Amino acid sequence: MGLLQQIAGVLTRDTGLRAPQFPESMIIEPTNACNLRCRMCSVWGEGVQRDRAVGYISQEVWSRAIAELGAWPVPIGLYVYGAGEPLLHPEFFDIVGAAKRNANISVGFLCNATLFDRDKAKATVELGVDTLSFSVDGAQKDVFEYYRKGAVLHQVEENIRFLLSIRTGGKPSVSLRMVNHEEADVEMFLEQWAGRVESITVSRKRPVRRETSVPVRLRQPCPSIYRQMIMGWDGTAVLCCEDNWGDAVIGRFPDESLYEIWNGHTMRRARRLHETGRYKEIALCSTCDAGVFHLFDEYTIERAGKRTLVQRELPDINPDLGCR
Repeated sequence: MGLLQQIAGVLTRDTGLRAPQFPESMIIEPTNACNLRCRMCSVWGEGVQRDRAVGYISQEVWSRAIAELGAWPVPIGLYVYGAGEPLLHPEFFDIVGAAKRNANISVGFLCNATLFDRDKAKATVELGVDTLSFSVDGAQKDVFEYYRKGAVLHQVEENIRFLLSIRTGGKPSVSLRMVNHEEADVEMFLEQWAGRVESITVSRKRPVRRETSVPVRLRQPCPSIYRQMIMGWDGTAVLCCEDNWGDAVIGRFPDESLYEIWNGHTMRRARRLHETGRYKEIALCSTCDAGVFHLFDEYTIERAGKRTLVQRELPDINPDLGCR
């Protein structure tokens, strides 16, 4: 098999269906610790039982992971965040800088903007971070600070505005993510930021305790297990980004390489179960509602010659619709 065929995909031994040899993107979690206690958070929210150890990725683990990604013969998007606030990691920008030294790796991260001071904004621009997302629940101080316990709205807004003022060439691309709380004024939020950032996502409010979610019926295999690989702070790789608790483990790095984990027996079995409609045999997938919550209505707003893509999750989707 030639190199181009290898990059395009390999045949799984079990199904004969084509699966990607390398993921399109990789999430590496710096830490699952967080400085906020957002009421709606499925990890740190009210009424959530936390039984996963809290920790910080070691230099040995992150440096070896990035070295492997940098050696892959394909471009890959690396996202440095996870179930906590990534800027709490003291080596966060060392991780970003190491990744950016590889020509095939683009880098992005998601944060809550509370710790994103001017020095961190300057480091983000200087290192050439490609994409940056901020979680900002609206433009109303009382609503924002009620749900995002520990955050101060004007500080968050000031931190984002400073980054926008110093970036050059539209880099990093900036997106905002808002949870649509019952009291939230979405139009007020769009009025404030449309034309200033590249995209705004308005998400429906999900149950804090995922065991109360209404699972969807998948009409086709979930695309995430063909596109993205997830590694927690301790090197544990899990099935998808919905697994904040490390329940669906697919391998452990560096005991196995990232490549071996992605193409390993556990991942192949998960894909086979999805391809044959038996995904409910995977406990995580049997209770997942992501296929309902990640269906969007998209449109653009243009102001002063700058376009902002707006994605709004569709309301009241029938669970039988599943992923598409």
